[in-house]
Amino acid sequence: MFLHARRFDTDNPSTAGVHGTPATATSVDLTAAGYLEQEFFLSGTATSYREDGDWGPDGRWPVTESGQAPYRTRLLVRRPADPARFNGTVVVEWLNVSGGVDVDVDFGYMHAELLQGYAWVGVSAQAAGVNSTGGSPLGPAAVGLKAWNPQRYGPLHHPGDAYSYDIFSQAGTSLRAPRGADPLAGLDVEHVIAVGQSQSAMRMLTYANAIHLHDEVFDGIVVHSRAGFGAPLGSGTGIPALDGPDGPDVVSPARVRTDLDVPVFQIVTETELFELGGTPERSFVAARQPDTDRIRTWEIAGAAHSDAHSLRILYPQYTAQFGTIRDLAAVVPIVNDGQQAEVVSAALRAMRAWVVDGVAPASAEPIETRSGAIVRDRHGNAVGGVRTPAVEAPVASLTGESVHVPNNGATVRLDAETLAELYPAPDGRVAAVTAAVDRAVTAGFLRFEDGRALVSESRTSQL
Repeated sequence: MFLHARRFDTDNPSTAGVHGTPATATSVDLTAAGYLEQEFFLSGTATSYREDGDWGPDGRWPVTESGQAPYRTRLLVRRPADPARFNGTVVVEWLNVSGGVDVDVDFGYMHAELLQGYAWVGVSAQAAGVNSTGGSPLGPAAVGLKAWNPQRYGPLHHPGDAYSYDIFSQAGTSLRAPRGADPLAGLDVEHVIAVGQSQSAMRMLTYANAIHLHDEVFDGIVVHSRAGFGAPLGSGTGIPALDGPDGPDVVSPARVRTDLDVPVFQIVTETELFELGGTPERSFVAARQPDTDRIRTWEIAGAAHSDAHSLRILYPQYTAQFGTIRDLAAVVPIVNDGQQAEVVSAALRAMRAWVVDGVAPASAEPIETRSGAIVRDRHGNAVGGVRTPAVEAPVASLTGESVHVPNNGATVRLDAETLAELYPAPDGRVAAVTAAVDRAVTAGFLRFEDGRALVSESRTSQL
């Protein structure tokens, strides 16, 4: 463990300013779920790191401390209003800043499971979420915390992404042993799980490979939708991989190190297999590795990096926060509408069982690939991988490969003749969905309640 002492404090921010809610306030109905949303500031002195020796594909990435700087950032907390509902597990999300603002992508994918008793904490770990002043692909109104509400967030100070990993560690530590205001209001925290999606997933990989064994803060790490490499220790996402003056910014392909003392769960969609990395050697396929007693990887057939489920949650959230932004609602009908969220919720439940009870999730076959491409069946759906009812009892071709919108995949409805061939009996699709649900629930790839809902939906859906 690093010798530096973590020096941090938490306090309640001002509620002043033109906006009456915190930034990144969710569009999910927390009140109906019996949850509260609150915000805290986290301040202290953070440490930066640099590579200490060679970083190779095996993920055993040595680092050494390289500097310290003061910081003040924020934590966004969602917890059960009734403490008796808390299940002892906190999920800590590295908020995504690909759009230049803090985004809680994994809360959107996991919320069906999270709101069953977990606490969730989003961390403004990177500088862009705090400091950005424009240039977002979402539109000119989408800006970082300080520009969005100067009265509320003016006291924040982020010294740069070189300090992001230690800031994230200190955020996790503050939930177990708060100093100052308690972000979890006295909840008895038993386990803390780190999660991150997309750009944040690359940060999670680097955190697992370079930081975790030194800081030992988290009981498990979920890496959701990463390419074949990790993020750099400093700023940026690692796209593209370029050699800097002090050595390589990223390593590709990069695997999860196999000597970790906590479980790491990788969740991958079709998009990451080849597209997200940009080149074959930077693709997730190049970084594939066998499951171990501490590593699991689920590749979800028929899923995309960002899909209709995510956009349905994030678009009203964006518009509530920023007003006029890019019209994401227009692309919802054409992007991938697979069942990624159901699998991600099942993965979180399985991860908690792994952390709490030591019961490892089921292993899954990878999606079948050949000659740099995904192998597809006659309906256009991927072969292999985690199988959902959407691909086992299809009414559409679901791809994670870019068709209309980069990284969002597509949904192409099967024609009437094909549907009649697949389901000649009146209740043929209901039977096919039921059988697919039974297989997925038994394997642990779907939660029972989600499977039941999908069967019910199939009874009322029109072919």
